[in-house]
Amino acid sequence: MFPQEQNHETTFAPYDRVVKLLLPIIPKKLKPNHLTFVRLIFTPVLIVSLLLELYKVSLILFIVLALTDLFDGSIARLRNQITEWGKIWDPIADKLLIGSVVVLLLFKINLVLTILLLMFEISFILGGAFMHLNHGDVKANAWGKIKMNLQAFGGGFLILGFFLNLDILASVAEILLYCSLFFALMSMSKKGI
Repeated sequence: MFPQEQNHETTFAPYDRVVKLLLPIIPKKLKPNHLTFVRLIFTPVLIVSLLLELYKVSLILFIVLALTDLFDGSIARLRNQITEWGKIWDPIADKLLIGSVVVLLLFKINLVLTILLLMFEISFILGGAFMHLNHGDVKANAWGKIKMNLQAFGGGFLILGFFLNLDILASVAEILLYCSLFFALMSMSKKGI
């Protein structure tokens, strides 16, 4: 189902050191593409749980899916298991995960921020595809990784705010998501994703 791993020059992310400590207990049969695939399959389940306002289930599912993003990239770099499939589908899975939370929850409290985030994510998808077609490999840069982390924490705080019915957590989520826009701009200016 998944393509063969390829030997690519890799750049290690700071959290790769943390994952490296856990690597001995992660089965070698678990490939990074398996984690990306899990994110793709379970994001629709997250969407349904958000629509049904099952915020406890949504929060747990979101945290697990966000962690698969951290682990798939680190495992791919540390075990030299980077694939063409993963390069394409990992960012799509990330954008679907964040986009689902933004559209379904942030839309309820901040329409302007929702539109801005969606515009940036669509730009990232189209820009990444264009760069891939014209220049080959497109690598995530540090700005893009910070953006994704801010969005993941923002999404988590947003779901938690709805779950606990605490406006302050939704406000924290909004601040994190606004900050992610700055890092998105920086990432785009450095021709990364």
